Amino acid sequence: MAIAELNLVGMSGQGAVQTGEVLSRAVADEEKFVSMNVYPGTRARSAPVIIFIKISDKPGLASCANYNPTEVIVFQEELLETVRHSTHEVVEDAIGLMRRGTLVVNTTRAPQELSVPFDFEGTIATVDATGIAEKYLNRIPPPVGLTLLGLYAAATGRFQIDELKPHITGHFPGRVGELNAQAAQEAFEAACVWRGATTEIDRTPPIRRSVNPTDLPEFYQFDRYDPLPGFTQGSPWVWRDKVPVCVDEECICKGLCISEVVCPDATGFIVREGLGEGVQGYRIDVDYCRGCGLCVEVCVGDAITMVPENEVLSEKPNYEGVTVTPFRTREKGAK
Repeated sequence: MAIAELNLVGMSGQGAVQTGEVLSRAVADEEKFVSMNVYPGTRARSAPVIIFIKISDKPGLASCANYNPTEVIVFQEELLETVRHSTHEVVEDAIGLMRRGTLVVNTTRAPQELSVPFDFEGTIATVDATGIAEKYLNRIPPPVGLTLLGLYAAATGRFQIDELKPHITGHFPGRVGELNAQAAQEAFEAACVWRGATTEIDRTPPIRRSVNPTDLPEFYQFDRYDPLPGFTQGSPWVWRDKVPVCVDEECICKGLCISEVVCPDATGFIVREGLGEGVQGYRIDVDYCRGCGLCVEVCVGDAITMVPENEVLSEKPNYEGVTVTPFRTREKGAK
C-alpha cells in the first residue's frame, strides 16, 4: 500500500520530530495519506531518535517501523559508522535496510566521497546542513532537520522548496520559522545530488557484535555498551565533538546559576563543585556531558565556551581544569 517509506535518523536535539511533523503536513497537503511513528531517544539531547513515515495514496497505513525504507535522511554522517560497526540495531535497520531509493546525508563530503556501508542503488544527496544551520540559527550544535528538508526536496523532487517553506514558517511562527526556511532554501540551492549511485557491500547476514572502542570515530560513540576510552562510567549516550570550558575569572554568578539549572539531565553534567571555597566557575562530568551547549547559551557572564574536544585534549590530556573528577584512561587496544 505504501508508495514511500521514509526514515529520519538523528540524535535527540537535532529536530527530528519537528522535521517529521512538517514533512507529514506537506505530504497531507498533496492529498496523500501519511502516518508517522517516533522511536524516541532515551536521554535528552543524546540517544538516537528515528522518525518512521509512510506515504500512500490510500488510507489505512499502519503506524510502525519501516522495514522496506525507500528514502532515508541521516542527520549526521557519523551515524553511518553505527551501521558499519553494528553498534545500534535500530539505527542499523533504519538506515541499512534500504537497498534502493534516496539517501540524504548531512555531511561536508560530496556524494561520491561518502562511504555507504551497505548495498545500495539510487540517489545520494549531501549538503553541509550543520554549517548552514549554525549560520542562520546561531546554535552549536544546531537543529539541522528543517535545513535537511531543503536537501530532501532537491533530491526527491517530491516538493518544490517554495511548497515546503510555508509549512516550516507555519510550524515555527515568527523569526525562528523564517530563519529555518532560509536555511532550507540554502540547503536546496547548495545540494549535491548523485543520481544512479551504486555501492556493493556484503552485509548478509548483518554482523551483530560488541566492537572495540578504537574501531569507532573519536568522540562519536553511539549507544555503546562497553566502557569508552577516558570515560569512567562508559556512558553509551555521549555524542559530541565539543565540550564546555569555563574561564573561572569570567564567572560573575555566586551560588546557583542558570547554566547549571538548564543542563538537560537535571544538572548532572555541569557542576560547581571541586573548585575550592569561594572560587566561582564550572566543571563538567566528561563521562556524561553531551556537548549540547545549553550551558554556554545561557551563561550570563559569557564565562563558558564550547571548545573542540581534540583541542582540549591536545593541551589537557587528562581534562585538567575541565572535568570535575579524575577519570581513567584506557590503554589503546585494551579489551
